[in-house]
Amino acid sequence: MIEKLTFGLFSKEDTKSFMRLMAYVKPYKARIIWALLAIVGVAATESYLAAFIAPLVNQGFALPQAAPQAGDMTTIAGKIGYIKDSMNHMIWGTENKVWVVPLFFITLIVIRGICRFASTYLMTWVSVVATANLRRDLFTKMLGLSSQTMQSETAGAIANRFVMQANASISNASNVFITLTRDTLTVIGLVCVLLYLNWQLCLVVLLMFPALSWLSRYYKGRMKDILFQSQAGIAEINNMVNETHAGQRVIKMFNGYATAEKKYGFIDDQLVRVSKKITQASAMRSPFSELIASIALAVVIFVALWQSQKGVTTIGEFMAFIVAMLQIVSPIKNLSNISIPMQGMFLASDDICGFLDIPNETDNGTQTIERAQGRLKFDHIDVQYNAESRKALDNFNLTINPGEKVAFVGRSGSGKTTAVNLLPRFINPSAGHIYLDNIEIRDLTLKSLRSQFALVSQDVFLFDDTLYNNVHYSRPDATPAEVETALKAANLWDFVQSNPQGWDMPIGANGSQLSGGQRQRVSIARAILKDAPILLLDEATSALDNESERLVQQALERLMQNRTSIIVAHRLTTIEEADRIIVMDEGKIIEQGTHTELLAKGGYYAALQNMPKIGQ
Repeated sequence: MIEKLTFGLFSKEDTKSFMRLMAYVKPYKARIIWALLAIVGVAATESYLAAFIAPLVNQGFALPQAAPQAGDMTTIAGKIGYIKDSMNHMIWGTENKVWVVPLFFITLIVIRGICRFASTYLMTWVSVVATANLRRDLFTKMLGLSSQTMQSETAGAIANRFVMQANASISNASNVFITLTRDTLTVIGLVCVLLYLNWQLCLVVLLMFPALSWLSRYYKGRMKDILFQSQAGIAEINNMVNETHAGQRVIKMFNGYATAEKKYGFIDDQLVRVSKKITQASAMRSPFSELIASIALAVVIFVALWQSQKGVTTIGEFMAFIVAMLQIVSPIKNLSNISIPMQGMFLASDDICGFLDIPNETDNGTQTIERAQGRLKFDHIDVQYNAESRKALDNFNLTINPGEKVAFVGRSGSGKTTAVNLLPRFINPSAGHIYLDNIEIRDLTLKSLRSQFALVSQDVFLFDDTLYNNVHYSRPDATPAEVETALKAANLWDFVQSNPQGWDMPIGANGSQLSGGQRQRVSIARAILKDAPILLLDEATSALDNESERLVQQALERLMQNRTSIIVAHRLTTIEEADRIIVMDEGKIIEQGTHTELLAKGGYYAALQNMPKIGQ
C-alpha cells in the first residue's frame, strides 16, 4: 500500500517491516477512517478555495443575475447541472452576495479548520496509543531475552529503540500519513481545478511531476546510509551517557574527565557531521523543488498571457489558475521532501522488527518442582564461549548433596562463575547434563527452576525504589512481618530503625544512598525473604571493610542454614568452614576436600594459604 502511495519511490521490501508494525494500528481502523474523511475535507476545501477566485472576480463584481431555468430534469446530469447552477446563483447571482460571499468564505475556512483538527487529533491519538503498545511489547521482549543476548546489546541501543525508534516508526507515521494523503488529495483536487479552468495550462503544470519524482528518488538513494548512521550515532550517545552515569565515581577517582570528554566529543562530532549532511540535503531539496515549480509557473504565465491576447481566457480564470498554481507548490514540495522522514521511519521499523525477532530465552521445560531437596549433579559438562578457543568448563563432573556447603576456588578464568551461572540457566552447556533432584534442568520450566535458587553477588543490583520494596521484590506475597524478619537476619534492622523514614527510605539508583556493606545486606535480606532451598554466593564479601564483612558474614551464615550453598569467594576466611572446597583450574577440578584436608595435601590450595585473596 505504501509503495503505491509513494508512486513506487519505496519498494515492498523497504516497507515490509513498517507494514508489519501497522498491526499495532489496525485495532483503531474506525478512527483512521474518520481521520481520512477529515483529510478529504481538508483537501476538498483547499482545492475549492483556489477555484473561489474565478467567480469572485468574474461574478462577484457583476450585477445580480436572473435565477437559472430548469433544463432537462429527466437525466441525472441535468439534475446535477441545475443544482450546481442554483447554488452558484444563490452565492454569486443575487444582490445578497455582499454578505453571502464573505459568509461562504468564512464557512469554508471553518470547515477546513475543523477537518484539520479532527484529522490531526485522531491520527495523533492512534499513534500515541499504538506506540505505547509497541513499547510494552519491546519491554516484554527485553525481559524474555537470554542473559547472553542482553550482554551483547548495549544499554544505549536498547534505550534508543524505546525512545527514538518506536517514535520514528509509528508516531511519525501519523504525520507522514497525513502529509501523504492530505497533500496527495490536495494536489489531485487542485489539478482537477486547473483542468477545469484551463486544460492547456494544466498540461504545463503536469510536466514538473516527473522532475520532482526524479529528485525524490535521487535523494532517497543518498539518504539511506546517512539516516542509518544518524540513528546509530544517537544510540552511541545514549550508551555513552548511561556509561558515564554508571561509572561517574571511576571517572572522578582516576581524573578521567578529559578521556570521557574526548570520547563523547568524538561520537558527538560524528553525529554532527551526519546531521549536517541530513540538514544540507533537506535544505537543498526545497530550493530545487521551488525552482522546478517556478519554471513551470513562468511557462504558465507566458502561455496565459499569450492566451489572454487571443481572448481564450478571462482575467478571473487566469487569477484563479495562478492562485491554484501557487497553492499546489506547497503540497508538491511536501510530497517531494517526505522521502527523508519516510526513509528514517522504515529504517527504525527494520531495527525494531529485528529486535522483536531475536529468539527468546529457550524454555522447553514441562516439569515443575514445588521445593527442591537441593541435590545437584554436573555430568560431563563442557562450556565453550563463541569468541574463545579453549573451553570454560572441560568435562566437568560434580555432585552436591542436599544441605551441603560447597566452595569453588581458583584463579581468574578457571570456570567458577561459569559453573554457578549454569544452574539457573543464565548460560547453557555445550555438552553434558545438569540434574536437580535427578531431574535434568532443561526439563524444568525456567520459572520453576529459578524459584529454587537465591543469588547474592558482589555485583549487587538494587532498584531505584524504597528499601522495603527492594527486599519485598523477591517475594511479592510476603507480609511486613516476614520482611522485618529478613532485615533482622541480614543485620539491617538497626539501620532501618535509625532512619527517620524507616524502611520507606529511598535508596537511589542501584542503592547509591547506601554504603557497600548496606547494599550487600539488602541483597542478602532479599535472598533470605525468598527462602529458596539452594543458595548461590558469588564473591558476596568481596571488597568490603572488616566491619562490613563481619556483619555480612553473620547474615550469610544465617542465610546458609539448612540450604544447599555454593560459594565462589576470594577470601579464604569465607570458605574455610565449607563442607567441601572445589579447587578449579582451566575448567577442570584439580583438587577437592575440606579446608584441613587440602592444607594437608600441600597442593595448589595449600599454596594459597598465605594469600589474602584467591584469584577469580
